[in-house]
Amino acid sequence: MHAGKPWRVVRRASDMNEYSRQIKEFRAQEKGKVHGKVFVKVHGIKNLKVPLPSESTSFTLVLNNGVFSVETPECTLAKDARVDQEFELIEHGKLEFTLTVKIQKDAHILAQLRSHAAPTPPPVQVRHPPPPPMPTELPLPPPPKASGGLFGLFGGSKKPKHRRAVTEPQQIAQPPPPPPPPAAAPKPKPVEVNLGRYLRPDGSLATAFINFSEIARRCDTKLFETSYPLKALVSENRNRNLEEQPVLGEVILHIFRLPPIPGVKPEGLPQSLEECHSGLRHIAWHKVMYHEGVLTQQGGDCNVWKRRHFRIIGANLVAYNDVTNRATTSIELKKATAVVDDQDPPETIPTITKGKIRKLEDELYPVERSFRLLFRNDVQISFYADTDEEKSKWLQMLRAMVGKIPPNPLWAELVWQRQEEMAVAAARASKAPAKTQS
Repeated sequence: MHAGKPWRVVRRASDMNEYSRQIKEFRAQEKGKVHGKVFVKVHGIKNLKVPLPSESTSFTLVLNNGVFSVETPECTLAKDARVDQEFELIEHGKLEFTLTVKIQKDAHILAQLRSHAAPTPPPVQVRHPPPPPMPTELPLPPPPKASGGLFGLFGGSKKPKHRRAVTEPQQIAQPPPPPPPPAAAPKPKPVEVNLGRYLRPDGSLATAFINFSEIARRCDTKLFETSYPLKALVSENRNRNLEEQPVLGEVILHIFRLPPIPGVKPEGLPQSLEECHSGLRHIAWHKVMYHEGVLTQQGGDCNVWKRRHFRIIGANLVAYNDVTNRATTSIELKKATAVVDDQDPPETIPTITKGKIRKLEDELYPVERSFRLLFRNDVQISFYADTDEEKSKWLQMLRAMVGKIPPNPLWAELVWQRQEEMAVAAARASKAPAKTQS
């Protein structure tokens, strides 16, 4: 395209794209390693199945992908609560993350946590065995008396008289009496079931696990709304894993995947889910044909009046060859400043340029059913239609566009071309088996 001119000659279909030169340069850079983006918007939580405090309670959602942790601003806890917080993640092959509901530990929440805290066990009374009894020393029997005189020498031993054995009782130490049984512990008072029953000490209530590879195709360059169960983090059965935990609610997510776009600098990429959505909506607008018909043109690439078939495609007024039906010239409507009806009164014609715009009263032979497109630097292109009805349709369409054309970001153009290439490849793949069978 010539510098400063609002039209360009079209030699190939790609010339109709305003980014054709940049796209060629970016195609050569596709060998480099580039990562995509994943935008995650937490719309809110739904169907929360826990007892809610009567006092106003706040919560946050914590996103953790194993590398960093980000927390949302505080929101008011309710059965169905809005969050409307957005996160941006860098895509990689094993992207996983969790979203954890965390209750703010205000005074009433701390009281509920204490009511459900495990009571301190009483000290264990260790009973030592009693000491063994001390042995009692018994008196030794007296030695026998020696018999004296001749009787003892010749008379032999004197038979002892039979004595009645007297046994003295032994004093054995008795064990101490057993201690009295401990008093029965009072029955614990029933604890009211409240929100503290479901909370960890740090206030964590429930969490959702998201494996991005499972939904990557469903959110590729489009908005995907889904929900994930919020699994309880506190359970009576500590042996359960997260998948077996009871569900306390669900979290509603809006997810958008922006594929890798080589060559585009970070500042040229969308920075939010809304920018992604609006950019793709605008690029779709630029690909639609809004009107077509026959006009006769003078100006631009036509030095004399020339009859042509025109189409308004997005922000371009494209002229086509009648024989080959190929585009020959493209006029950029986003550079136009006004649309002038030559049959309007002279005082209604905008005075954008000083004296260089032709006025109806200065023309010796005004053209019927004519109008003009005005551009900067005193550039204008004139047209006329075959009928008043056709002229009215052209004026209505052009006036609805000039000065109101949405932006056409480069990244969105590259994404659109990628989608077109994928659609063509899929169509070829679907036809391939049919050819081999025939």
